[in-house]
Amino acid sequence: MATGIKGIDSVTRGLEKALVRYQAGAAAGMIEAVAFLREDMDTTPPLIPLDSGNLRASWFTSFVTNLQAGRTIMFGFSANYALYVHERIEGAPWGGGVVGIVNWSRPGSGPKFMEAALKRNTQQIMKILQANARKA
Repeated sequence: MATGIKGIDSVTRGLEKALVRYQAGAAAGMIEAVAFLREDMDTTPPLIPLDSGNLRASWFTSFVTNLQAGRTIMFGFSANYALYVHERIEGAPWGGGVVGIVNWSRPGSGPKFMEAALKRNTQQIMKILQANARKA
């Protein structure tokens, strides 16, 4: 005589479907939150400084799948001098030359533009993530 729990297969399938929906909602929320953050850095001081346009154009968002951490999102600026501009490390070693003086000619631009946007928008980012998780 077989023993077991009736309906366990259907419960397991239901949980797996719910998990897939939750993961899709979480991914959508992360993308929306990162897009919100990027827009804020371009509209609320300290702003992303103007250079030849390369720094602002180097913004990226990508998902990385890791067996231990699961699916995570990476975002930032890929320009090789982005760190120096963000931290305002003037004259710091960089590649074969030096960064030199950061051009803060864009009104409202300044160092720590990404860090400031993350700090001032923590609550809004959490709201975006929660709203997308509920949609799942």
